[in-house]
Amino acid sequence: MLMLVPQSYVNNGFGTRWDNVGAMVNIGAEASLSFDVIRTESFSWNINTNASYNRNEITELYNGLNEYEMSGTSTKLAVGRPVGEFFINKYAGVNPANGDALWYDKDGNITNEFREEDKVWIGKNFNAPWQGGFGTSLSYKGIALSANFSWVADRWMFNNDRFFEESNGLYSAYNQSRRLLYDRWKEPGDIADIPRYGVTPQMDSRFLEDASFIRLKNLMLSYDFPAKLLKKSRCISRARIYLQAQNLFTWTKFSGLDPESTSNIYQAQYPMSRQFSCGVDITF
Repeated sequence: MLMLVPQSYVNNGFGTRWDNVGAMVNIGAEASLSFDVIRTESFSWNINTNASYNRNEITELYNGLNEYEMSGTSTKLAVGRPVGEFFINKYAGVNPANGDALWYDKDGNITNEFREEDKVWIGKNFNAPWQGGFGTSLSYKGIALSANFSWVADRWMFNNDRFFEESNGLYSAYNQSRRLLYDRWKEPGDIADIPRYGVTPQMDSRFLEDASFIRLKNLMLSYDFPAKLLKKSRCISRARIYLQAQNLFTWTKFSGLDPESTSNIYQAQYPMSRQFSCGVDITF
């Protein structure tokens, strides 16, 4: 298990180094199925699907440590826990009486004081245990249509863009979210998600979002020219024209631009681009 281990800046001016720091166990399963729903001489319809599940657990860390907090990530490596689980202060909402932000302390009691020592494991991980895909393809006399989807389930990500956009005055020079107009506490009795103006945000579970998604990764329509027609050319054995689109639609609860990411913190990331293309394949 590789990790950046802290070291003295006397060593080449760097405060960390890569090292083999421990051990971990992965347990999981994968499955893949494909069905020919219809298959005749002129028409075929196929459906395919695949899914995987993986659970990991750290069994050893460097120098006999039982845990090591990853600075600036809201995560911690700990023996007996999975890699990627968030270790963070739990947000408890807004006090309707005065608009103060509320948190749970490490014992589960509600407080209006934000303290580092109240961070807890919350059972949410940025490494998705479930992921897979599914698709279908149809063909009829040279015309083919295929669609392929990918999905990820039970993956969580810290939306750092919201930290800036819902800053409540901390970053007033930045563009701010319209949620400050509708979801912020304004007067006693308001049931709100965002505290009153002036109560600035903290790195807490309020900005943790479910980054599960289903995405239409590829949609293709193609046509294969008949072999009898191509024989007349005396040099072309196969010819096909196609139109395709990638990353066409995404279904997700995540409020950022793109839930498909390998990081635990989402910050100013450019989303997967939606692409359209056409082409011709010729085999001589």
